[in-house]
Amino acid sequence: MSTESYPERIYVVDAENRPLAVMNAEQIHQQGLRHRGFMLLLTDPKGRLILRRLDKTHALYPGRWDIAGSGHIGAGEAAEEAAERHLPPVARELVESLRHILTVTGDAGTGDEIVEVLGGSMPDQIAQALARDLAFLIVDQDELDALASSYPDQLTPTLLTVWKTRLHRQGAS
Repeated sequence: MSTESYPERIYVVDAENRPLAVMNAEQIHQQGLRHRGFMLLLTDPKGRLILRRLDKTHALYPGRWDIAGSGHIGAGEAAEEAAERHLPPVARELVESLRHILTVTGDAGTGDEIVEVLGGSMPDQIAQALARDLAFLIVDQDELDALASSYPDQLTPTLLTVWKTRLHRQGAS
């Protein structure tokens, strides 16, 4: 499910999310081992989802639209710390307002990741600053439905999973 470059070392975990070993993330993926990841869902005050365009040099999905952040949780790192690495610079002071929404296990389109879903609402001033940046897009439910239905090849698998499972609706509540 991760769309970030691999952190150095992450936990291999059992079905109850207990650490078993620490390994290189790339090796964990190659061997199909269960591990920890996160999704960061950011919304504006109206509950619209904030998307980011991945860089054209992104290893897996260059130029595609994605959620605010997703990736692996490093060994010894909390999900909130991992999510903080993905906050847009203008939103870094909002770290304290991130909240845990739910934990998604490998049976919901996450592959071998146990995913901690975190969310936060951006104050209007920050959301408007992001809206002026071409690397970000703020979408309501109808707009996200249209994007996912008409242009799925322009969205990351993570964003499509969020759309299909309606995770972003849980984050807005």
